[in-house]
Amino acid sequence: MQYSEENFSVLLPILERVDIIKKLPSALKSIFANSIQPDQVVVTVDGKVSNNFEKFIKELESIYPIEIVWINKKVGLDRALNIGILKCRNEFIFRADGDDINLNDRFETQLPFLINGYDVIGSNIDEYDEKGEFLCTKKVPITMHAINKTIPFRNPLNHMTVAYKKSAVISVNGYPELFLKGDYGLWIKLNEKGFKFKNIDRSLVKATTGLRMIKDRGGIKYVISEFKLQSFLLSHNQTNFLISIFIFLFRSLVFILPIKYRNYFYLKFLRN
Repeated sequence: MQYSEENFSVLLPILERVDIIKKLPSALKSIFANSIQPDQVVVTVDGKVSNNFEKFIKELESIYPIEIVWINKKVGLDRALNIGILKCRNEFIFRADGDDINLNDRFETQLPFLINGYDVIGSNIDEYDEKGEFLCTKKVPITMHAINKTIPFRNPLNHMTVAYKKSAVISVNGYPELFLKGDYGLWIKLNEKGFKFKNIDRSLVKATTGLRMIKDRGGIKYVISEFKLQSFLLSHNQTNFLISIFIFLFRSLVFILPIKYRNYFYLKFLRN
């Protein structure tokens, strides 16, 4: 089979935000400039938006063949993704973010793995700050064995790089609602059911991270979310009690650090 003949969808969730206005045109351009083309791109818009933002999206809709799903009440990323998945007509779904750039061979690199038996396939990312300056490469475990070993300790996939089978995600009822950790929760559910994972040992996405991401990943809300995540891991038999307590305490300490020190920790210890 020629991979270029295989139909697949791209799912891209957004909300009204300054950086989305700035970077969504480039993100969409990178999707449609890929070496093989999706036959469907679903963009979910989470929450009511201003007239200017609506006009901005409709202008992009006139340029690119995208399908807009307007969610009039803000539901959060996890529910927005679940809504979008149901709108995808193809079995193979690629995730993309509105402020990231997909390398032009991303789809042709990942698609063969889905066709040949894997259920979830991701990759490394190159991270850039808000000004476009390169920060680092975030590497992830490559093999199924390594991913299994990593799951109790940290998220084993870069969400914006992932492609998966719709049937697999639907079979576990989609993303759970875990604040900024719904993707991790989905991998936990899929891994418990024995679905096959793999990461490609190269960067297929240029991701915008920087201080906004670090700021999001801190504070009491994130400590509470971490508690829920550890409970989720335990309930799905992906960790044990002692490891769960240790990870919760350690991460909670990081989450309450000032942004400057939290940023140093992420760059020094969680990136390569």
